[in-house]
Amino acid sequence: MNLTSAIDRAVQAIHSGEQRKKALSQRLLPLKGKDFSGLEGVPEGRLCFQVPRWMPTGAVAGVDSGFVAKRLANVDLVLIRTVGVVFRYQNGIISSSDYYPGYFSFPQPHLSLGSLEHDEAEQSKSLMRLREEVNTAKKIMELHSPQYLFIDGSIVPQYQDKPRKESALTGKYSDILTEFESLYALAEKHNCTLISTVEDSRGSRFRQILQEDILARNRLFDGSELDGLLDSSLLDYFLLPGQRSCAFTYTKDITQHPVLQDFNSKWSRSIYGLYIKPAALDRPLRVEFICHGGLKEKADEVASVAFALSSFHREYAYPSVLIEADLRAKLKPEEIDIVYNRIMDKLGASVKMRMRRENRPF
Repeated sequence: MNLTSAIDRAVQAIHSGEQRKKALSQRLLPLKGKDFSGLEGVPEGRLCFQVPRWMPTGAVAGVDSGFVAKRLANVDLVLIRTVGVVFRYQNGIISSSDYYPGYFSFPQPHLSLGSLEHDEAEQSKSLMRLREEVNTAKKIMELHSPQYLFIDGSIVPQYQDKPRKESALTGKYSDILTEFESLYALAEKHNCTLISTVEDSRGSRFRQILQEDILARNRLFDGSELDGLLDSSLLDYFLLPGQRSCAFTYTKDITQHPVLQDFNSKWSRSIYGLYIKPAALDRPLRVEFICHGGLKEKADEVASVAFALSSFHREYAYPSVLIEADLRAKLKPEEIDIVYNRIMDKLGASVKMRMRRENRPF
């Protein structure tokens, strides 16, 4: 296959995929107003709701991190910069802002020692980053008492972060679970609502509910026609701007979920997700939160706050406080060179620390 043919096939596949998801979403529209009370997968009783309007007021925080890494023979050098941002609103307008640890901060260096397999090395970096983000979120709560705190990414570690049983990282993974549960408890203590948003979600829980709980009973069409579709793609044409999906449990079966099965049941049974459509020209945004009761009220609250902070641009829907945190936390590859060069200066030329690919003579 030549380049021109590959490009043509890619364009055709993308167009075909868009037409498919649009057609399927149109066929699902009759389900929008139906009552599904009593169905386990639809605890709110309906598939779609209008998002209540919320005028930003009080303190809203967001936490994000950036990291870069470099391999030095048997040592992984990792730089992580985690930033917490607090916006204080009055009548819908930002009146002041705070940053933790500061507006400008040098990233924290971390070393991963010993011989790790490739997947373990990636997990080690991710676990370091998660620990820094959780610790920053806790500090923000203690110092600034925000009413809402946004987390970039999922509200729980991902299955890719879970090491093999025999891995040397199992202890660090267990520590991270404890840190997350501690974060949930602290938020509860401070009456702070944790909200996580997933920028490019590949989730399919809503599709699963449609296939197994809705279409299996309504027989509108064969649920297998939805196979392979992501939630965000399916809901892109199903939701109108200003609408949200119903809230749903994070997983169908906690005992089969690789990460949630490791959490205390108080938390694993209380984690929910939903999708909002803040912008006409962007895909729906996945939002996750914790709820111990009053799901409809909590889902409306979380959706309204996330919507209000994510609807400033018609082509990009993401909470403004997380956009600011991302800009402050972002790292450039050359920033790690400062630390790398200092290490090399102290070692001298006799120590073989450079990777072979960095020593190529041509």
